[in-house]
Amino acid sequence: MISLAGWARAIRAHHKLTRRQAERVTGISSDYLKNIETGIRPSLEYLENLIAGYRLDDAQARLTWDLWRPPLPLPPVEQLREQITTPDRLELLTRLDRAGIAIAYLDPLWNVLAANTTFRQTFPDAGANTEGNFALWALPPAPRQSPTASVMLEPGREAQFLVGMLRGGFGRYRRSPQVCSLYRQLTRNDAFNYHWHKGIHVAHGRDLQQPLRLRNPTTLQQYTLDLQITELTDFPAVRGFTAWPPPQLGKP
Repeated sequence: MISLAGWARAIRAHHKLTRRQAERVTGISSDYLKNIETGIRPSLEYLENLIAGYRLDDAQARLTWDLWRPPLPLPPVEQLREQITTPDRLELLTRLDRAGIAIAYLDPLWNVLAANTTFRQTFPDAGANTEGNFALWALPPAPRQSPTASVMLEPGREAQFLVGMLRGGFGRYRRSPQVCSLYRQLTRNDAFNYHWHKGIHVAHGRDLQQPLRLRNPTTLQQYTLDLQITELTDFPAVRGFTAWPPPQLGKP
């Protein structure tokens, strides 16, 4: 499971730095870097030095802070589902269905808390029932094969993004039993292991600059969806997942 010590080692290894070289870019002695990488909790000053010295982006810096702070408890899926399925939000799912917009509410582990029909038709089997987990659909434990190759045109890029999102969620809620359970299942997937161990990509959401390129598995027609993933301000442990066709050029 992810920890500040392991994360610090992964960042340094990603940059191909020895501890002596890392000392020069972070201003932290190689001995103290070793202490951090073996489990010593650094001071606030040294944490900021790590973030600045390794030039972490905003998502990576947020994960570093989350790993420095005590982990938060992740509410059970049933509790989050009950909180999120208010009449107003359920009505929104139906209204967006009529507009051809896919929407789902997910927890940080990508459990589907609620979703409309358009979402379920767009991603076969994902959230086909309220117990669905999108991460296990996309990155299933061996020997099951991922269906993403038949649906997504860039499954490798999307796997990297999904692992980056999971890394962010795992960091904040790392001591919760459901996090440990999902992590154990995902480690039986080669794509998850590759992106988890070979990269340091972190994401806490997705903006419109990263469209989702898909293929209809029946007709093989290719198409693109604008995709946005954001944290709900009133429910920090819930993400809103919204996807819709981009506007066509030439139309008002």
